[in-house]
Order: sequence, then structure tokens, then C-alpha cells
Amino acid sequence: MHQQGCVHCQAALAEYDRLLSPLRDLAAEQVIAPEGPMEEALARIRSAIDDSDYATVRTADGLTRVAARVVVAAARHSAEGVPGVRVALSRDLSGHRDSDSEVTAGVAGASTALEITLAADFGRPLHQLADDVRRAVVATVRHLTDLEPVQVTVLIDDVFTEP
Repeated sequence: MHQQGCVHCQAALAEYDRLLSPLRDLAAEQVIAPEGPMEEALARIRSAIDDSDYATVRTADGLTRVAARVVVAAARHSAEGVPGVRVALSRDLSGHRDSDSEVTAGVAGASTALEITLAADFGRPLHQLADDVRRAVVATVRHLTDLEPVQVTVLIDDVFTEP
């Protein structure tokens, strides 16, 4: 093997080993987390997972709970306002469907992920349309719900050639 006989490679490998040694030492240490903050963090995570139909926004004044279907409605309305989008309709994660095309929203804590299926006007660059929809949906959802859209997937399922 080249590395075994090359003085340059041997020097580099020795240097990497020396530089990584403190990291290996840290990785080998047993870490014991304090119970209070850890239990509080786990309780928050559990509560977000337990109630997947509602997002929770915490403020100094209290809690606001936002249903996934509200996020769906905001995203659908926003997507339909983008020039070139013909239709973007919805269903929430529980399966309640408003029509044949879909906007689906998952919520957890103060985060949301969305998937938007839409039909577009023919002739418009579809990747640009998807970017425009994504920007509009993120802005609207943040503004109306105070949730953070962590992912917005745009599926262009059809194109219409007639007005």
C-alpha cells in the first residue's frame, strides 16, 4: 500500500492522529446530564409528538395552538396566489380531504413541514414556479401562524394548456 511506504502520507496520518486525539478522549468520557433540564426537554418533545394535529407557539403571554388544517389553509391560499399556479387544494394529515389535489401539513411544536401538490399553467419554468410557491408559502405561514416551515415540498402534478 502506498500509505505504508510513503513518508509524506505517514507524516500526515500521524498529524491527523495527533489532532484527533483530544476528540477521541472526549468521546470516551461518560457524560451524565442533569435531570431537571433534561426531563423538561423530554417532556416538551413528548408533548409535541403526542399532539400531532396541533402546533404550539409559546410566548411570554401564554400558549397558542394552531391546527394542522389551519396551516394547510394558509399554504393553499398562498400557493394559489402565485402566478402560474392553477390549483392547489388540500387535506390535513388525519386524511380529511377537500379535493383531488393536496396540501399536506405536519406540525410539531412550533415547526411545520408541508407538501403541496398543484397544477400549473403550461409554459412557465416549473422549477421557478416551485421556488415562487415555496417562498410565498413560507412567508404566509410564518406571518399568519408564527410557525417555522422547516420544509416545503412542491409537487407539480399537472399542467394546463388552456385558460
